Amino acid sequence: MARKTKRDWFVTAVQILRQSGPQGLTIDALCQSLSMTKGSFYHHFGSYEDFKTQFLAFYEQEGTLDIISELADLPTAKEKLHQLLNLIVDFSTKFPEDPDVAMRAWALQDTAVAQTQARVDGRRREYVQSLCEEITGDAAQAKTIAQLLYVVLVGSEQMQPPIVGEELRQLFFECSRLYNLN
Repeated sequence: MARKTKRDWFVTAVQILRQSGPQGLTIDALCQSLSMTKGSFYHHFGSYEDFKTQFLAFYEQEGTLDIISELADLPTAKEKLHQLLNLIVDFSTKFPEDPDVAMRAWALQDTAVAQTQARVDGRRREYVQSLCEEITGDAAQAKTIAQLLYVVLVGSEQMQPPIVGEELRQLFFECSRLYNLN
């Protein structure tokens, strides 16, 4: 058996969540999906709760904090915002069944997941709001724009079928145009 990293376990957890929901995310399901033993699971994680804690940290890090860091080197808030929206559209094209949908469903059933999702949502909105405030110079308007863009994102993910790719890009473009962010 090939060695698996913690990241391998977390990526597999996302796939299981999307396919089977939170009730399907078990140690057995993870081990079976990765063709690994429970011993391998316990080599990386002391318990399911330990796994869940580390998985939620992974979700927050890769889905929010790493993206914000990646944009830090861009020179202007406008460039950061446009690149962020492009990253979201590109991700939606590659993964129309976004992990956020599965995480939100799990958050309805689990307090720790709900707390993580609330923190992720808050951090994402705060970041977009800070960019919009830098662009517009108006804190109240920036808050409204950030909320609108985030509602478009979350709502587009929840649609059946989800709004992804160029259709999502057009929605973001229209929001940006309405507030002269282009």
